[in-house]
Amino acid sequence: MHLLLIHQNFPGQFRDLAPAWLEQGHQVTGLGSAPAPDQAPRWEGLTYLQYSLDGIEEPSAEQRGQAVAQACQQLQRTVGSPALVLVHTGWGEAQYLRSVFPATPLVVFPELWGHPGALGYGFDQHLEGQTADIRWFEHQNQLAAEAIHQSDAVLVACEAQRQSFPAPLRDRLLVLPEGLVLERYNADPAAELRWAGHRFTADQPLVTLVSRTLEPLRGVRQALLAWPSIAAAIPKAQLVLVGDRGEGYGMEPTTAQSDHFSAALESLPNNVDHQRIHWLGTLNHPSMVQLLQRSACHLALSYPYTLSWSVLEAMACGAALVSNHGSPIAPELIDGQNGLLVPFNDDQALAEAVIGLLNDPVRRTQLGTAARDTIEQRFSL
Repeated sequence: MHLLLIHQNFPGQFRDLAPAWLEQGHQVTGLGSAPAPDQAPRWEGLTYLQYSLDGIEEPSAEQRGQAVAQACQQLQRTVGSPALVLVHTGWGEAQYLRSVFPATPLVVFPELWGHPGALGYGFDQHLEGQTADIRWFEHQNQLAAEAIHQSDAVLVACEAQRQSFPAPLRDRLLVLPEGLVLERYNADPAAELRWAGHRFTADQPLVTLVSRTLEPLRGVRQALLAWPSIAAAIPKAQLVLVGDRGEGYGMEPTTAQSDHFSAALESLPNNVDHQRIHWLGTLNHPSMVQLLQRSACHLALSYPYTLSWSVLEAMACGAALVSNHGSPIAPELIDGQNGLLVPFNDDQALAEAVIGLLNDPVRRTQLGTAARDTIEQRFSL
């Protein structure tokens, strides 16, 4: 079967799916605006097309949609219509696919229905009194709604994301996670790790937080607020954060002098030992997994936004998870069984949850084992 997979930052959601389909003998074409994936053996057989944006630095959804349509028309002329088209809707790439492939089944990935709570308004007490610019939501939601109406099937990665959509659209959405290859993940709690100036010995419990960007949306402020209590109670504990220090997905702006992570650091009491707070920047994927295998407690804090792949990977590694009510992973957790849930705005409750886990290795192991079982049952490739 010829599968056409479209994502502006290919492979995106198809990171593991596309290689699996290639291995099964399917003909897979990737289409995006990013450069082709590296030539690793797992990508052998992939045909990759990069659609042209004519040097436009920040293309609009309309421009992306037109560029994708032109690339698909060229594909149709050279090799014919694919048997199936799968496309992420967030950047407008799905807009004209139905007109190019009127008879081809179309599967769309809309991810989330935008609402103020997804960006912290009415959710994060630090944003109290502020209001969201709903024009941004309206534009993104319009793209999603148009794609859903044109599609034959609609997939979202978790139940929390499905619940964000209005009821008339929600009934069309199927929860079908992209999935993890479980054989790549396991716990390794005694490993000694080294990264550029950072060394973690086996007797140091690691509290980990991983996000594309270290920002309030993914709980970096809550983690730093809770850390002084954790550090005082567990003298050998280390806080390890992975991610860049840019603006992120949230609407809360950084200042000219400071990014979100730096601002959170600056708010800590003077007696907090900053040598126990480690920012590793952006790790390559194998190194990130290695860190998660070593995690004693993983912080999966978030606004009601999209489910982070790294949260699932931490669970697959058997890390004991602490998340918050309203997070994307919360519906998959039974508090006290496969993870812990605390109120997002209660940094003391967060600290107490982490301290309790770091002081109780048996309970950590129980929660981590149950978390991996959850991934095996509901999130395996």
